[in-house]
Amino acid sequence: MRSAIAFVLPALVGMIVFVLSLPLGRRRAANNGIYLVTRLGLMLAGIRLQVQGDAALLRQRPAVYVINHQSGTDPIIIAWLLRRDIVAIAKHELCYHPLLGPMMRMLGAVFVKREQGVGPQVLAPLLPKLARGYAVGLAPEGRRSRDGTLQPFKGGALWLAQQAGVPLIPIVLHNSGDILPARGHLIRPGTVRVTLLPPVPATLTAEQLQKVFADALAR
Repeated sequence: MRSAIAFVLPALVGMIVFVLSLPLGRRRAANNGIYLVTRLGLMLAGIRLQVQGDAALLRQRPAVYVINHQSGTDPIIIAWLLRRDIVAIAKHELCYHPLLGPMMRMLGAVFVKREQGVGPQVLAPLLPKLARGYAVGLAPEGRRSRDGTLQPFKGGALWLAQQAGVPLIPIVLHNSGDILPARGHLIRPGTVRVTLLPPVPATLTAEQLQKVFADALAR
């Protein structure tokens, strides 16, 4: 019951808030919707965040934020951390989700088919968003890990940050897989430890970026 409520109610509230806020402008309406959806979603799911690092990094705009992907709760965690002026990349299947699909479309998400990968042809439309002062959040692994171990990183985030000339900021999720593991359906309340790392050069290779995360997870 907790899991169903935590997914359904925030999405409904978010869509209502977005529509009511549209007279204030689409950007502000999206920010209001994101704030309500993520705050309510984390509260209902019983998820608390223990954040380590410089919180000012979360306010950097424009920027590309990269996360390691362990859990179905990762998108709501990263959205709550960034909170405003953000664009997310989501798997194409979510576009047709009866609740999340309409909400994510309203909030400007970019939907990607797995067979496409997240390469320049997919990421190029995000460059104007970055030029307008938005932040982009994505997971270089592409899909969730079943056991929390890092999967091979792809280079799309590096390309995007380099082309846009914006900071590339890693956000390390240590144990979100304990809350909702891959292929899991029930949310387990708990505390997720998050480490904010300083920006890294966009000239890194995908393997070097993966090592940045591996080193942080090993601490």
